[in-house]
Amino acid sequence: MHTLFSTFQFMLLFLLKCGIVVGVWASFSNAQSLKDIKTFSADFTQILYSNDEGAQNKITYQGKIQALAPSNLRWSYQTPIPKEIFIQEGVMIVYEPKLKQAIFTRLQENMNLLYLLKNAKKITENHYEATISEQKYDLLLENGIPAKISFSDSLGNQVEIYFKNAKINSTIDSALFEFKPTSEIDIIHN
Repeated sequence: MHTLFSTFQFMLLFLLKCGIVVGVWASFSNAQSLKDIKTFSADFTQILYSNDEGAQNKITYQGKIQALAPSNLRWSYQTPIPKEIFIQEGVMIVYEPKLKQAIFTRLQENMNLLYLLKNAKKITENHYEATISEQKYDLLLENGIPAKISFSDSLGNQVEIYFKNAKINSTIDSALFEFKPTSEIDIIHN
């Protein structure tokens, strides 16, 4: 299996990209302009299939995603270990409570949601394909609501994220996206 760190780094990049894709899904499902999409929240199950040295390994994550326009995103992982990922104004914070540390990273990529929206292609009634930074994503909707995203990463891993209990444009308190570390948390700037 690839090192946990390289897989984790990849997943962090994916999470940033997925936050943008969620906005695209919301646009598709509600047939609204992008300016009308204010929030998205859902429970998620994320499965990473790794083919390493001929064996297939599977890691399953579960939690909740919340997004607030224009650029706030929070992934709250509950299993297999608790972890919080905050994205706000070009900064990603990965907080690991068991390690009592938070890693702050300035994001280098400038993602343009309108560009992505213009380039997303409808394959069938509920199937779309989108490309972000040369990465292709398959998007599936159920009853006009985001249900699944899947892709293969550059390491040959297959990633599937399933959404349930999805809500679009419901009220989300902006305070959920603020990371307030206590004094016992180590802060690392990357």
